[in-house]
Amino acid sequence: MKKRILSLILAVGMMTALAACGGSTGDSTGDSAGGDTSEAKGIPLKVATYYADTHPTSIALEEVFKPMIDEGTEGRYTVELYSNNGLGSETEFNEGVSLGTIECCVTGNLMADRYPALYAADFPWVFDSVEEASAVCNDPEIQQIFQDALIQSHYILRGCSINGNRCVSNNVRPINSLADLKGLKLRLPTVSHYVRNFELLGAAPVTMPMTEIFTALQQGTIEGQENPPSTLLANGWYEVQDYLAMTNHQIAMNFVLFNEDFYNSMSAEDQAVVDEACEAFVQKQLELFLQAMVDDVETLQEYGLEVTYPDREEMKAAGSGVIDEYRSEYPEFDDIMTKIEALQEEYRASAGTADDAAGTTDTAETAETAEAAA
Repeated sequence: MKKRILSLILAVGMMTALAACGGSTGDSTGDSAGGDTSEAKGIPLKVATYYADTHPTSIALEEVFKPMIDEGTEGRYTVELYSNNGLGSETEFNEGVSLGTIECCVTGNLMADRYPALYAADFPWVFDSVEEASAVCNDPEIQQIFQDALIQSHYILRGCSINGNRCVSNNVRPINSLADLKGLKLRLPTVSHYVRNFELLGAAPVTMPMTEIFTALQQGTIEGQENPPSTLLANGWYEVQDYLAMTNHQIAMNFVLFNEDFYNSMSAEDQAVVDEACEAFVQKQLELFLQAMVDDVETLQEYGLEVTYPDREEMKAAGSGVIDEYRSEYPEFDDIMTKIEALQEEYRASAGTADDAAGTTDTAETAETAEAAA
């Protein structure tokens, strides 16, 4: 009996071994491909952001940035996207990129208090539109000034994308004038010039991480917050807010940052691919954001938010003193503001010329249509 059982065990073992050998021979191509897939994954390029998946930044990273690098480097690098603070808070992933544990991030301006030249990327009342802010902040001279500051923390800057036209939402009252901001408990990021602006506007700033906003609104720790409408929508804060005021008090930019050692370890060919991908990302994100500016406000209205359009000039007159305060205190900020003002003049003159040309064309076309109709 024991011999019979032993024979059965040996037979099953031989059959298993043969099957394994047959499978190995028959699927050798598949096994090889599996190994190649592992190798083909390439060097991870992790990208951290604080945005939801539906935000223009996340969409542009997914649709433009990632495929351009994955394909352009022929698999030598593989982009891994981590939205919605998937690699920690903004402070945490900024530090990760500085230290090299994260390769890249799209981040705001928490470092401005350390490097005052960076204030210009999102200072209240400086820019009049997102298009102007993007054109000026991506100017090579301004980019170099930002880079000179950021390199001190081992960052390589590869463009500025739109954070947005910051507006105020709250659950207390509609904001129709400067007086309606008085005493309102507003969440602000831990950035001094953001806070100072709302002190001058009469609000009661409360600083906290972005990840705590929803709960704080629910619990009444804060009564409102200020962010672009697209961020309000993407993060679901509209569920605990009743009013949105289109204050447009701040056209804010983000920085596309790489760890210095990581970027410098890439070949010149791959760096060129990354640079091109960053440029394309910045352009695509701007296009998506401009469309979202219209669509998202309409959606928020459909969700029940009352939208108001207070006088921006009244608020600017009250809050723009923050610009003079910081120019006096920080020479680096004063220097870059002087350059920005010159670029703004050029941009606005160019935009005015373009508008005039468009108006001339429209007038000519109208005249031709009228003549044809006659």
